[in-house]
Amino acid sequence: MTYSTQTIVKLPEDEMRIKFAPDETIVFASSSGHCNLDCSYCIVNPIVKHNPSLTYEDLRFVHESIGKKVFFIFSGKGDFFAGYRKSDRLLAKLLEHDDVGVALDINGILIHCFDTLTPTQLAKIRHINLTYHYRQLVDHKAREVWKRNALTLLRKADGEDFFVNIVLSPPERHLWEEAMEWYETNIYSEYQKKIILINDVNYALGAEDEQIIARLQDRFGDMIRSVRRGNFESVLKEFDHVSCPAGQSYFRVWNDGKIESCPSVEELKNAGNAKDRTFYPRTEPFMCTDVRHCDCYHIASAGKMVFHRKVEAPAPALALETAMLAPAPKRKGVIAWLTRA
Repeated sequence: MTYSTQTIVKLPEDEMRIKFAPDETIVFASSSGHCNLDCSYCIVNPIVKHNPSLTYEDLRFVHESIGKKVFFIFSGKGDFFAGYRKSDRLLAKLLEHDDVGVALDINGILIHCFDTLTPTQLAKIRHINLTYHYRQLVDHKAREVWKRNALTLLRKADGEDFFVNIVLSPPERHLWEEAMEWYETNIYSEYQKKIILINDVNYALGAEDEQIIARLQDRFGDMIRSVRRGNFESVLKEFDHVSCPAGQSYFRVWNDGKIESCPSVEELKNAGNAKDRTFYPRTEPFMCTDVRHCDCYHIASAGKMVFHRKVEAPAPALALETAMLAPAPKRKGVIAWLTRA
């Protein structure tokens, strides 16, 4: 007979991990329906252009419906600032609420009212990921705009949870060194912010790519913070299933208003709509075997998942932190396991 073992997991150290408070509900907000760049390595295909975006009122509906502290991670289809007008002051208005925290994943072409935020508002932005899309800056003649905005962001909000990164995509390898040279001259020389090199997850790095990266490290080592090879699935793959707070303390909301308990499991995709002002939270954790996505990693790092492995037989004696029970019947894509603390 197969049994379920509940286990406590400590994920590997990760400098870019978002720091959540234990009592916060995590909301991944793909709030923008527009991106002002056209990156070849974008995981959104086709790149979103001129689609609806969430308004301040939409986000406040989500916040008030949850009814407790909310941490919004603004990352997704479009660039956050490209999704609204400067006069809307969406970010500034959201940061006026004491029970709101924010993470920004942005491209730096627009920053709207960021330079007018107060210290109190800035303190609620607890994570910033600024991506340096060099090829796009050249194509759009936007290098000087990006330089001005990047330096503004750094001078206003730099800290240990502010990251500047560049995606090393093999089709653009001929620009890697030029991109590093420009960053060194225009950003690093004025504000000594180190940059993170991230591999394009859509392409495996070949021998030539590795050689170029080694040269970059030799030449620009002082301004490289790390070389990062993103792979969420490899971190979580050793576990059979998890007890996930999807629909309880984790949601995803899209630019068209759709709210999902989880975007990766079909039966969890309807949790309401912010634009229609409907909200359908869950009352129980969800037992899931599809633990390999970006959202999964962040939820796990927040300590909101309970991990399980399958074993063939119960141990003679159980430790206090482990419970073993026969599983309930399986469903497609998920497995319902009974557990107790």
